[in-house]
Amino acid sequence: MKKILLLVLMPLILSCEIQYDGNTKLVIKGSVVNENNIPLANKEVNLYVSRESISIPFVFYVPSENNYIGKTTTDAYGKYVMVIPQPKNFTEIVVETNDDNNQLNGKQFRNINFSNFTNYQIELPITKLYLKSTLTSLNVTLNNVNPNIELLKLEYIGIIPNEIEFINPLENDYPNFATYLNVVKNQTITIKYTVFNNLNQTTSTLQQDISIDNSNQVNYTLNY
Repeated sequence: MKKILLLVLMPLILSCEIQYDGNTKLVIKGSVVNENNIPLANKEVNLYVSRESISIPFVFYVPSENNYIGKTTTDAYGKYVMVIPQPKNFTEIVVETNDDNNQLNGKQFRNINFSNFTNYQIELPITKLYLKSTLTSLNVTLNNVNPNIELLKLEYIGIIPNEIEFINPLENDYPNFATYLNVVKNQTITIKYTVFNNLNQTTSTLQQDISIDNSNQVNYTLNY
């Protein structure tokens, strides 16, 4: 009986691995510049296809999987092109740019899916890499001082590298607020946030300014 069950489940388990259509190709294009919008040549760009883990309790478990199937470098104009086979069953496509000299920060475009392609092609937003020496870590502590107030939305306005950029918004039941991020030194960052007052059922949008100096870390507490 166990052998029969295994034979029945084996095709299902195997089909959970990332599969590709060898006849259909996807073209991914983009460009890489520095903080002064000067094209960066010979920068490595990688692409991987990701699939989340799959499980049926007490039957089988398939772990998450990342397939690195694309790799290229930018040309003299900072441009790159990658051609990959079309994945059939996947969670997201991720394109990442890194600096082999480790002087610049990295960048990822995440949550790319087939709906983002037109005629099997996609032109990604410009990848802007910043010198690490020009960046500081901003740590924001969210401090709820009024139990009747609920934080609904939080965004930062300023010169921010956005090292992870989602091409499609994540689908979360609960908001995920970024409280740790790299920002450019010597500027003013504005925190714009929306709160809901459960007592009077009103929604308000507020903002606070944060002075970023030349230090390597800035801590700020947002009271709401």
